[in-house]
Amino acid sequence: MRAPLRVLLITGSLGPGGTELSVEALARGLAASGAARPHVALLGEGGTRADRLRAAGVPVTELRLSGRLWRPDNAVRLLRLAGIVRRESIDVVHTFLFDADVYGMLAARLGRPRAVVTTRRAIKRNRPHHIRGYRLTNRFADRIVANSEAVCRFTLERERVPPEKLVVIPNGVDTTRMASGDRAAFRREHGIPPDAVVVGTAGTVKPVKGQAVLVRAMEPLLAEDPRRLLILAGTAAGPYAERIRRQAASGPLAGRVRLAGNVEDIPGLLAALDLFVLPSLSEGMSNALLEAMAAGCAVVATDVGGNRECLGDTGVLVPAGDAVALREAIEELLGDEERRRHLGRRARERAARHFAIEAMVARTADLYRSLLKEGRRA
Repeated sequence: MRAPLRVLLITGSLGPGGTELSVEALARGLAASGAARPHVALLGEGGTRADRLRAAGVPVTELRLSGRLWRPDNAVRLLRLAGIVRRESIDVVHTFLFDADVYGMLAARLGRPRAVVTTRRAIKRNRPHHIRGYRLTNRFADRIVANSEAVCRFTLERERVPPEKLVVIPNGVDTTRMASGDRAAFRREHGIPPDAVVVGTAGTVKPVKGQAVLVRAMEPLLAEDPRRLLILAGTAAGPYAERIRRQAASGPLAGRVRLAGNVEDIPGLLAALDLFVLPSLSEGMSNALLEAMAAGCAVVATDVGGNRECLGDTGVLVPAGDAVALREAIEELLGDEERRRHLGRRARERAARHFAIEAMVARTADLYRSLLKEGRRA
């Protein structure tokens, strides 16, 4: 039996968000499978996800950096992070998101783990200093994990990474849990009538997630059928969310669009929907989309990033930012219950076959082991 690897996962925080969800899932999965003894280090604070990891026996260190990375008082925290690498004889340092990449690479240079892995999870036009920072830190990474082929191509183009350094490991979700939602109970608890026709999405309410496009697309559909309801689940703060909130409170949308905030019972939410819509303007690989597929939802999504890779032919894709095309796709599926059920069944099967959390954890652990066999040294 192979000895478990000692892995340090470094990210900014464990608040709401797809990367945060993936880090928690990877840490849990590595520990539960016995493939590794993970330790999670956060540049900021942990919150409830950190508490859950500690309860599962995974150590979580909160560095609580103050301000910008290069502030003098953060040097002490950098030494603390490097100390974890040395003291625990860490085999692999694995970093997530820009600040953690920079900080983690510096800690790795000081602490000398046996291998260093970093991750790319989004397609976005980074600021010039981010591009320069990535190109610098990439020199010290043994592998860069992209969560979709689309992100892999984007990273090759923008960061000038040697192709042999990149590997694609898709996101994974808890497919069994996502399929366990109670439709009637969720609707009853949240005051949704049993005969309501519910369209919904999940994700932080911000411009790149495209909720404003979805609200525009849904306005005539809500006006023509009083049973229809739109639910926007996810953190809703800031000017963009406030604009949507005002829009939802007026005219035909009044009382028909709900900004639900953070929803703990994601399986229940997905079970309560008649149609899941992902209106994002950009994506790497969407956990929300994978969760909806695993729950057996019929899906309409924008044709960006890794969405096509996720859905295959089990859902409907539309151009990003096109409210008319989005409305037409939603309207067509709302009028065809049998097709919705057929697409939902096939989406669930595809998620279980290709995007289970167990597969993501196994692929990541295999990557770690392959790097150690190569005898690399950070």
